[in-house]
Amino acid sequence: MLAEQAKRKRLLLIGLESVGKTTLFSRWTQFGIGEETNVKGTTYTIRSHPLRCLDGWEIVDTPGLRRGDELGKRQLEKEVEKAHHVMLIIRGTHFQEELEELLSIVSIDQMDVSIAVTFVDKMNEQAKAVLENAQKQYKFPIFLTKGRKETDGTLPPFMQGRKWTEEDMKLLQALRLPKQEPVSLLFERPVVGPLASVAAILMMFLFPVYIAYKIAEWGQPYLEAALAGVIQALEGKGRLVEALLVGDYGLLTLGAYSFLWAFPVVFLLSVMMAITDETGIKDRIMDALDPYLRKIGLNGQDLIPVLTGFGCNVVAVQQSRLCSACTRKSCVSLISFGSACSYQIGATISIFHSAQKPSLFLPYLFTVFLVGALHTRIWHRQAFAHIGMIRPHRTFIQLPTWSGVLYRVRATVSQFLTQAMPIFFTICLIAGLMDVFGWMKKAVGVFAPLVQWLNLPHEAAVGLVFSMIRKDGILLFNEGNQLLLSEMSTFQLFLSVYLASTLSACAVTLWTVAKELGVKEALLLSGKQMVTSLTSALMLSLLFQ
Repeated sequence: MLAEQAKRKRLLLIGLESVGKTTLFSRWTQFGIGEETNVKGTTYTIRSHPLRCLDGWEIVDTPGLRRGDELGKRQLEKEVEKAHHVMLIIRGTHFQEELEELLSIVSIDQMDVSIAVTFVDKMNEQAKAVLENAQKQYKFPIFLTKGRKETDGTLPPFMQGRKWTEEDMKLLQALRLPKQEPVSLLFERPVVGPLASVAAILMMFLFPVYIAYKIAEWGQPYLEAALAGVIQALEGKGRLVEALLVGDYGLLTLGAYSFLWAFPVVFLLSVMMAITDETGIKDRIMDALDPYLRKIGLNGQDLIPVLTGFGCNVVAVQQSRLCSACTRKSCVSLISFGSACSYQIGATISIFHSAQKPSLFLPYLFTVFLVGALHTRIWHRQAFAHIGMIRPHRTFIQLPTWSGVLYRVRATVSQFLTQAMPIFFTICLIAGLMDVFGWMKKAVGVFAPLVQWLNLPHEAAVGLVFSMIRKDGILLFNEGNQLLLSEMSTFQLFLSVYLASTLSACAVTLWTVAKELGVKEALLLSGKQMVTSLTSALMLSLLFQ
């Protein structure tokens, strides 16, 4: 397989953010998801897929370049050196300025280069005619693509174009096509824009999560009924078998429940994110909130993985590959602390509802995210030296296409099923073994002094430890037929749930961070998060208890 891949020639797509590279990639691979690869020594990720309509070739999609991102430019230059043909993806509405940006990366007179012009339908008719006439007159390897309306998957005859010369470039740059900016909307207004963006995010997040929660709540009795027979059949098959398959951390019990509660959230959030991405609303939101995110060491683009974390932290950490190298650690830090995943949200709502204090949920969610933002700003100040160089990139608003939405959803769901779930099943096996050998009880004993120090009941240590393995371990505060809940005051309940949510990321997320950033970074992240969580819990205790 690797030998076959090494023999293929590489068609490299490069362009700025939101210019239509992913759309062309999906059409020309007949909606193949592609294989993601981390460039060694960086957080830079590319996606490749064989070209079925062109034997012996593969198409390589690269992250959108941001103006001012010098590190991104250097990584693209390395990819250009390995390519057999480079295709510049340029918006017709911003042809001159985007061409100049990409020519600083590609030596257009030294290799095979073609130019794909997107957003043709948004171009001025006169400008489009000038570009078409230049292409016909000088036989430039340029083609104007329908982009989102390409359905046959047929590649343009880019291999037949002649080499670019210095004279060609002078003629192309002399065209001076007029720039056409997208229409300004509510998101661009100084005060109203950020508020509208936050409101849009709440709709993007709250609606899918609520529907997913209802789906999981409806499906849980059916799942319990389906597993009852399996659990009964495995009784008496040995303690180890029972623990690993149908125990508290069993693959068939905890694994199945995890899928039931996580998959609907991941799926529905991915649909919503795909729609906002296809329409261009996502980019408008990111631009509007970018100045505020910079204050905590992030930029607008980093907002997407953070929002994805409310569905699944594992998928969000993997999506952070799209962040710039200088902000990725900050983004992962905020995901780990402040993005309450679907398990955490479901368990928290259940606990507050059982305690007859559902009004605590919104203050809890606000506190987790606010402290998470402060945590990111305090521990990742080095990112502030770089984020100011990245400039916003306003996009056009357009109707989504079913094919585009389905392609993006398919990619996210595939990532969840093939990467997130296998990691979780591995954690289930490890936790099951810890339970069999009695190590779990010892871990609870270690944390007992901590909860007593914060003036919380000794029994709260159980929920604290189990939440470090799985965020729905928060449900163990409901043990003893709600006896523990009845004994705790309103603030003790709030503090217990807050501490269980923030003391550490769950084991699956930490495992993923270790795979993505290295074991050292995962341990550093975990240590910093514990310090922030305990410090903030102590301050809350002094203020309100």
